[in-house]
Amino acid sequence: MKFSFAFAAALSLSLSAAAVAADAPLIKDRALVKTVDGRKVGFIDRVLKNAAGEPTGVQIIYSGRFVVIPATTLSAAEKGLVTSLTAKEVNKL
Repeated sequence: MKFSFAFAAALSLSLSAAAVAADAPLIKDRALVKTVDGRKVGFIDRVLKNAAGEPTGVQIIYSGRFVVIPATTLSAAEKGLVTSLTAKEVNKL
């Protein structure tokens, strides 16, 4: 009985992780990033990753300076990625 509960719990966690991974956008160098209000931010210069190798943010050259946009704000778009931030919010980063 304990074994089946542990197996079910492990299966549930692995399926949840797979679902999250499937929803994550493909973040790669040189991908175009736009804001939620449709403005071009630029191209990804560098993908920042945590110890597990998961993307935590992207570095972009925006208005002549490096800006880091959190990966949690990014989603897939028709051409590249879109951030949930507005152009005004990106200016403040």
